[in-house]
Parts: sequence; structure tokens; C-alpha cells
Amino acid sequence: MSARVSYWDGVESAYAAAQAWVDLGLRKDDSLFTPGKSIWTRELLGELHRRFLDRPDDSRRPFLDKLEDQLSGSPAEVHQLMGEVLYVHYLLLHPNEQALRRVLGWSSPPVDIPPELVDGLRFQFINIGVGMALIPFQVGTLIETGEQWKELEPVERDRLLDDPWAFKEFLFSRRFTSQLLANNQNTGGLERHLLLHIAFPDTFERILQNDKNRIAGASRFARFVGEETDDVDRKIQQIRQGMEAERDGDLDFYADDVVGLWRNSPPPAGGPWDRFVRKAQAYVGTGLLEIEEIDYKLAIGEKLAEAREAVLGNAGDWADLAKRGIGGNLVFSIAQAKFRGWIDESPANALVALHALWTRDDLDLTERISQFCRLFPRSAASGPGTRMAVIAVLLMGLDAEQFPPFRVGVFDPAYQLTGYNGPEPDWDEAAIYGHALGFLDRFIEEAAARGLKLRHRLDAQSVVWAVVNERAGTGCEDDNGGAPQSGLNPLARKLYLPASFLQDIARLLSDKKQVIFQGPPGTGKTYVAQELAETLAGSPDRVTLVQFHPSYSYEDFVQGYRPTMSSQGGAGFAIRNGPLLQVAERARAERGANHYLVIDEINRGNLAKVFGELYYLLEYRDREMRLQYSEEPFSLPENLHIIGTMNTADRSIALVDLALRRRFYFVEFHPDRPPIRGLLRRYLRDQSPDMEWVADLVDRANDELKGDRHAAIGPSYFLRENLGEEDVERAWEHSVLPYIEERLFGYDSSRLDDFTLEKLLEGLTAAIPGQDEEEGPSSAAASAGS
Repeated sequence: MSARVSYWDGVESAYAAAQAWVDLGLRKDDSLFTPGKSIWTRELLGELHRRFLDRPDDSRRPFLDKLEDQLSGSPAEVHQLMGEVLYVHYLLLHPNEQALRRVLGWSSPPVDIPPELVDGLRFQFINIGVGMALIPFQVGTLIETGEQWKELEPVERDRLLDDPWAFKEFLFSRRFTSQLLANNQNTGGLERHLLLHIAFPDTFERILQNDKNRIAGASRFARFVGEETDDVDRKIQQIRQGMEAERDGDLDFYADDVVGLWRNSPPPAGGPWDRFVRKAQAYVGTGLLEIEEIDYKLAIGEKLAEAREAVLGNAGDWADLAKRGIGGNLVFSIAQAKFRGWIDESPANALVALHALWTRDDLDLTERISQFCRLFPRSAASGPGTRMAVIAVLLMGLDAEQFPPFRVGVFDPAYQLTGYNGPEPDWDEAAIYGHALGFLDRFIEEAAARGLKLRHRLDAQSVVWAVVNERAGTGCEDDNGGAPQSGLNPLARKLYLPASFLQDIARLLSDKKQVIFQGPPGTGKTYVAQELAETLAGSPDRVTLVQFHPSYSYEDFVQGYRPTMSSQGGAGFAIRNGPLLQVAERARAERGANHYLVIDEINRGNLAKVFGELYYLLEYRDREMRLQYSEEPFSLPENLHIIGTMNTADRSIALVDLALRRRFYFVEFHPDRPPIRGLLRRYLRDQSPDMEWVADLVDRANDELKGDRHAAIGPSYFLRENLGEEDVERAWEHSVLPYIEERLFGYDSSRLDDFTLEKLLEGLTAAIPGQDEEEGPSSAAASAGS
């Protein structure tokens, strides 16, 4: 046992278990769980190699489910050997007794784990999670290393186990032969370094490779390295000897009083963190972090903080505030809808659950999440990752800077990019989120070591979000052969919208093929639809725009008889294809590219009449059916996407029926919700800083219209170059006020005077003394009102 870590709980049992494996599994062909029985043999390792390494399962199923299929039909000894391999794996990295017992239960009779070995799992050699995507490589490394070890003669094994440096040469000079590991030779580094430590704990450190490089390269330790060597382990051995002599005692490189001496040393260049931080620096250097990522997330946090106060105070509007607070693009719309439905269906349980999550009591994060999950039904969000995405957004009501949003599709790629091990498949919500927070803390640390300052976890999460989205599409086409997703980043800057918002819409289109943007007029729905469609399509020639209206018919949109003149001048009728069939034909002729049909004001038409049998084809893209005016079967091609826009302020239109709602995803464009909220301010700060008071003006008017959120004034009226006061007065007098008058007509027309430009600016001027400088109206607004 290593005396260096003797003060940690369970350490004696862990080192005893490690030594038992060295003596029984490496020196002999014996067994950890059933001593005296040959388990760690060349033949059984070879069989395990064939079943596990030669039959990789690339599906997204949990690791243990795949492993059970791979081992199905194996002899009991093979099941036991895999159990012992996993024991060593869990001993080195993240203890998981439950998973281990599940594997051992697959054979008959099941093998038990000796109590002293169970005790060994209480200690963790390296405090780092085991990534779902990396487990096959990590376990595979142990299997193939063991197989190659067993090829040695017993006398050679004894020699290597008596010579630490010869043992290290054996471990790091061998190349993997299985296809799974041969293409990923670097994946076994962590296991090899830990194998060195448990075999020779007084020679090799219990330290990650990157940290070894930092310690060896730390200028404060240079005086201890008297013998020049390129071997990092030999350097650290000299540093330990010198440090222990000075301290007159034992040394732990991760102790609080030691880690500061080396952790801020220049990190090794060229590693995965180096590359990741360079991308982060490039993004932060654009100056768009606040605009694209931070502002709207803080706004969501403020709304949830308001909901939290209502929940803790049992206020009557707590449910409405909680449902509104969960909005935005941080949680997929389906999960949002299920969360809101849960509140409506089980308000008592929801109130208790939210109270537990948001309580002012001194509960740790794990307990808050666990108590919430006991009442949060699985039907409201399937899978711990999806559930945690909802919970993480709710936690922003506590402190958005310390508890940022979470999404599996963002963190998993970040783990892989940086070489940071991800969560186990069977971890619960609290463990998954805690692991993500640990990653963000590590990212802040790695960034600081390379000169990039991130203020808090929300900064870190936002940069991760941006970097991962950039990487996901850089030089790559999307799943349907469309334009590179990296094109959404310059488009986001052009539209003053978060890139993540556009990325989410692109994912919705990839999933269901059709979305509808809904919101009041002036929120940019049509403009964003056209710009996004052209960017995703890669060419304006692949985008078709139509506008529905009350007289629009099936014959106009799909196909029908239309008047025609013959070459002899006679009148008649001929079948004409409408824009839907025309764009479908172009999409079918160009399968390698995405085509888009943008339907403006989609709900102004009689949708059941206009769409006809398309209701069926929108849902079943792989089916064919005959159209009204054709005998030929027709289907909608997979590479045809539809973006509709819907003006929710138009009270003259019928509601979209449920059948159509089921076939479209809906994306909110509302001035009171991110990312449209704040868009005008972002634009004015960039284009016309002296006119930022216009954003205050619009916000104040919308505050007055709170009784009817669909009447909110959108930013588009003022998104123009060289905006001046005359432009604002003209737009307000001839566009905004007539719109407000129409909304108030018949039930509150007397309030129209409250929305005159002069009246609103007077209110802004009066508000200045009582507001913070950052939030109050600018001095320009005050002068405009005088």
C-alpha cells in the first residue's frame, strides 16, 4: 500500500485489492473472486477478446446492455473473467458495484464478490468519471494488455514485476492489434498510467498524464531535477524526493498546499485541451459571447427567479410563472410542453417538487435534484439526460451563473473533444449534472492556464455551447446533405440571434422536416425563415416562398385545373402543378441537397382545404398516395423541408387544427421571450448606440400591453440602418400606433393616448432617477422627451 494516501477512507482496502490482482492475475493465472481457480489465462482472455473486441457494438444502447449481448452463450469462466476485468476497471476509475454484480449475475451459478474486494471499491484512484463512449476502449485496453502479458513466459513476467521501469517499457511499447483499439491507440493512456501506479505505487504517481507534464515542467520544481531525463516519471520521482526532504514528510501532489505550486504552470502544448481552448479563444474574441449566449440566458434566469419566489411564497400565479420561465431554446419544445402539462395535471406534486428544488434550506445540489425527481414523472421527460436538461434550466432560478443549462448533445461532444471522461450510462440525473459542472470547472481552469478568463460556469457553458456547435458543422454537411452548419454562425451574427437558437431550429427541421414560427407581427419570422432556409439550402435557388390568404386553395398550392389558351387561340383548362409539386420535383431531382418551401402567413388559409391529402404525406414521408387530379402516386421527398410563419396577433383567422399541429414543430418568436427579447437592444448597441433608448421605449410599451402578449410590438419596425429620431417618430405614428389601436379597438380604446410617443418618453424620463445605469433609459431618451 502507498503510504502517501493512507489517510483516505477505503484506501487500504483499495491498494490491497490492487496488490491481490497483481499477485493472482498477473503473476499467476488465478482469480480475484475465487482464488485457486484459473481465470486470468491466455485462453480465456483470447475468448474474451473475440467476443468483446472483435464484435464491437456501435449502437447508442447502454454499455451493459450491449455487453450482455456480446457475452451471450459464453462459458461461465468468460463471464467471471469479464467481471474481474471490470472490477479492475472500476477500481482504477469510477467504482460501480451495482454494474459489477449485474455482469456477474449473467452466468450460472453467479459469482459473488469477496467482502474485502467490495471494500476496495470505496476508494477512487482518480477522481474522474468514465465516459459512456470510452468504456469499450478502456476495458478493451485491459483485455488486450492482459492478453499480451500472458504471451510472456512466467519467468519474464516475474522479471518485469520486479523492475518498475522494465514494466513501464512493456506497457508503453506494445501496440494494440484489435481493430477497435488499433484505430484509437491513445485511448488506453489513462489505464496504462494507473496500471503503473497500482503495480508500483512507490515509483509511479497516481496522477493524470497532463498533470504529470505540468509537475515535471513547473519552474518551481526545476531545482529538484538534478539528473536530466526525458522520462516524465523519473523527473517526478526526483521532485518527490526533493520536496519530501524539504518538507520533512510525505507529499501529495494534489494537496491544497502543493497543487498551487504546479497547477498554473504552462500546460502541455498540442493536447486536446490546448485545441479546445484555442477554439474558445477564437469565439470569445468575436465579442459575441454576451450577445449570442449570455444575455438571453440571464433573462431566463431572472424569470425563473421570479417563479421561484412565487413557489416559495405559495403565490397564486406560481404555476403560470413556472410554465413561462421554462421557455426559450434551452429545452426542446416537446420537453417544455410535457413539463407544462405536468404542472396543469398535477399542480400539488409540481409545487412540492419545485419547492424542494428551489428551497432556501441549506440542501446540497444532489439532494435538491433527488427530491425533485421523486415527484417529476418519467412521462414528463424520458431518460435522465432529458430530465436533467429540464431540471438544469429550473436551477437557473437559483443562480444562472453557477447552475447553467445542460444538454447531453452539447456536453458529450465536449467531453470527447477534450478527452474528459463522460458519465456512466446508469448514472442518475444528479450525477450527470454534477459531472457536467465538474467539467466546466476544469474548463475554467484549463482556459485560465492558457490566458482565457471565464468569469463563471455560465461563461464556460456558453463557450462550450458555441465551440461544440461550430465543430459539429465545420466542413461537414448535415444529416440530409444540406449546407454546412458552420454557416449558421455568421447568419446568427447577421440576424443578431444566438447561433444556438438557429442550430435548434435546424435540428427540428432535420427531425420532423417542418416547423412553424409563431408570434406577433414585427418579430422577424418571415425574414428569419427566408435567411435560414437559404443558408441551410446553400443557395436561394433551392428556396420557394408562397403566402397563404383566405382565397388560397388546394388547386393554387398543390395541383388543379387552370384556364389556358391553346395555340389556336381557344380557351380551355389544363392541369397545373402548384408550388408544392414544383419544389418537390426540384428536390427529387437533386437528392444531394436540401430544398425549402417557406409558407408565409400559413394560418390565413383554410388549411384543411389547402393541404388536402398532404396532411397524411407530411407525417409519412416514406409513403405514396394519389393526389386529387393525378393518377400517379406521389410522396414528399425527404430533402424537402417546410417552414411556415404564423401571426398570432391576427384575430380574424381560425386556430390551427390539432392534426396540423401534430405534424409541425412550433418555434416561438415573442418580444417577451428570448431570443427576440433583447434583439432590438443588441442591434442598436452595434449599429446606432445613441439610439438605444428606442429599445427602452419598446420595452415600456410592451409592459403596458402585458394583458395581451400577442399584441406585443416586435423589433422589426426599427431594424434599419442609420436609424434616427425622425425614423422612429414616423414608424411609431404610422405603423405602431395604428397596430395598437386595432388591438385595443372595441374593448379598451381609451388607453390609446397612453401609447403616444410623447407619453411613453415622458415615462422613460421620469424613470431615470430610480433605475440602475445599466437598465435605465439612455440620456438620449430623456432629451428626446423634452
